[in-house]
Amino acid sequence: MYEDRAPESVWLPRRRWRRLKPVWEARHTGRADTEALGSLLHEGLVVRAAFDRLRAFEAGTGRERWAWEVPGRDVLAAMTDEVVDGVGLLAHWPDVHGGQRQAHVTALDMTSGETRWSVPRSLDELWHPGSGLRPGTVALSGGLAMVATGTAVVALDLRTGRQVWVTQHSRDHDVWIGAAGERLVVVTRHEGTATVRAVSVADGRVLWKKSPAVDGPVAAVRLVCADPLLVAVEGEGRRGADCLLRLDAEGNTVTEFASADDGARFVPHAPWRLDHGQPWTIRAGDTLVAFVDSPTYQHLSRLAGFSLSTGRHLWTRENTWDIDALAFHRGHVVTLRHHKDETEDRVEWGCEVRVLDPVDGREVARRRLRVTQDEPYAMHLHGDRLLWVSRRSAPFAPPVKAYDWR
Repeated sequence: MYEDRAPESVWLPRRRWRRLKPVWEARHTGRADTEALGSLLHEGLVVRAAFDRLRAFEAGTGRERWAWEVPGRDVLAAMTDEVVDGVGLLAHWPDVHGGQRQAHVTALDMTSGETRWSVPRSLDELWHPGSGLRPGTVALSGGLAMVATGTAVVALDLRTGRQVWVTQHSRDHDVWIGAAGERLVVVTRHEGTATVRAVSVADGRVLWKKSPAVDGPVAAVRLVCADPLLVAVEGEGRRGADCLLRLDAEGNTVTEFASADDGARFVPHAPWRLDHGQPWTIRAGDTLVAFVDSPTYQHLSRLAGFSLSTGRHLWTRENTWDIDALAFHRGHVVTLRHHKDETEDRVEWGCEVRVLDPVDGREVARRRLRVTQDEPYAMHLHGDRLLWVSRRSAPFAPPVKAYDWR
């Protein structure tokens, strides 16, 4: 993708709209129409997670390195976005009523696909609507694997799965955790009040506990990011305050983001409106890039930049249709839009990838990809290679494919 603020000569106009062909397409195997629930990129491997298995493909060739089947009749319920010491953390439970009481937490070697350990842990009290992955359930930091339950946060040794410490919190169905170095952030909601705790990863001590000041009772709360610490709050009722709060290292509110200059609200206030569980906010230096509401039905079509230090609205970029995937790479924001073009006698599928400067939203470069009707779930950037993770995997829909940016 080239370095920050690449010269215009890199993005030659005559090459700008040439459709790029996939350099490889991974092979579909197993159950058809298995929808993606998560993905990550780790040391040249792109991992695609579905409800029943994880598959890892080499970014260079598309060859499947390993596949891990979710044990027994369980389904995948949670997965860390990060990998620590080559290990990712998963939660899974039986796909039956009350199955969360029989959940297991599993440490998976992301290089080989081998299970390091798996321990039982009841997650029955966590609120988990739908069939996707529940964000904010598991986290990794400092050689520990941490799991949120409805009453506590439990830390397990990353090598053995042995319990190291337990930190209790108020009983709640709405619990979110996220690791930020030596600190674990725990966000809960109880009786209309949001509470944010900072917990020492080393020993589970509560370093501080704060209830952010918002106007009125809280209907829902969500940990958007642990570093910088961003918490989305949805107020109760029509007079409720909806805002995105940035907290400092002591839990004090530094900045409150409520809307863009035209009054458009942040989309993270309504995570149920998103098509899947991918993150829709990006930090680029002092700029927070996020979606804001659109007056049309395309609710992921307006991308905006805000100053993290002041909360000031910097720019808004209008798009004709929804953006399907968002990434940050080498100092730039990368957006991907997959769409259908219909005429009287035929249907064509198109895809545009645009590279934006996060400071002012200016378009630096663009490319078109040769695509079919397969919808994207996420994209990852690995050097000059764009890795497309498909929403569904089927005989004529590869689970992952790659394009070279040139």
